[in-house]
Amino acid sequence: MGYEIIDNIWMELKDYIIKNNFLLITDENIYNIYKENIEKLTNNKSDIYILEPGENSKRLEELSNIYKALINKNLDRDGIILSLGGGVVGDISGFAASTYKRGIDYIQIPTTLLSQIDSSIGGKTGVDFLGYKNIIGSFYFPSRTLIDPSFINTLNEREITCGLGEIIKYGLIEDYGFFRYIGENIKNIYSRDNNVLSYIIEKSVKIKSSIVEKDKLDLGLRQKLNFGHTVGHSIESLFRYERYNHGEAVILGIIYETKIAYEKKLISREYYNEIISILRPLVEPVSFSENEVNMLLKYMKNDKKNKNNKIGFVLPTDKGKVDIFYDIDEEIIKKVFKSN
Repeated sequence: MGYEIIDNIWMELKDYIIKNNFLLITDENIYNIYKENIEKLTNNKSDIYILEPGENSKRLEELSNIYKALINKNLDRDGIILSLGGGVVGDISGFAASTYKRGIDYIQIPTTLLSQIDSSIGGKTGVDFLGYKNIIGSFYFPSRTLIDPSFINTLNEREITCGLGEIIKYGLIEDYGFFRYIGENIKNIYSRDNNVLSYIIEKSVKIKSSIVEKDKLDLGLRQKLNFGHTVGHSIESLFRYERYNHGEAVILGIIYETKIAYEKKLISREYYNEIISILRPLVEPVSFSENEVNMLLKYMKNDKKNKNNKIGFVLPTDKGKVDIFYDIDEEIIKKVFKSN
């Protein structure tokens, strides 16, 4: 982790660049902002693969085009993919790396707050299919991850919120004091205070890394990282990834799943109010129609965390603690979706 990595990236990656044994994958937004830096790395246009920004690029058709670019470059098994961008770029780059010639190295250079504290760390890669998020994917860890907080200066407020959803989650599942710190520093985060940003990024990386290290294949402990995601992923699918970005959907997911926890008497009214008071100003919850509720349930019933045809929810049980539940009555789920 360090500042101005993009300015010194040639030295970090010179061995691959000199051999011309790499493909840099990025998106149009990042390419336009850092065009000069990127072109210093590359010998010709075939060294760069540019995605359209947004979740819709995480599809099999795009993955197929990346494979074609790798084949056209004759990239061998000693080659590497450089992933420069946010979560979408990282997810599809990592999946391409995990499957091309049965696996080649890739380096993550995450450029969004969300990707720096979440998707670049966990080793989860994948693409969406038939409206289901990350339903095709693999566990595949980058050989290196280079985090530069100065990338955050290029982000708008919604993109900051996108990262905040996951950062708040870390406090709620693992460190209540960190959750309180975030709540007290919301304004400093949006004003891009360097000290605050560096702290929350470093703290988030430590929390997620410690959990992932103990459960790399998501078979037990790591499932707590899915707090907010059962509902959040279904909201993303319902609105075809257009109305809310991932972090906003996770914030909504945390709100509704916290409501479920309160309805189940898992948490106190005081703790419920504390969570909602910090999250509600970030993304206003909505009251879903009957048809939307049914669609949300349909998407949740296809969630990867489910067992024995029962929806798995990670729910708060105390300050900084969560557990996974498979016994949530469908009427409770419908009730919280119809409230706001």
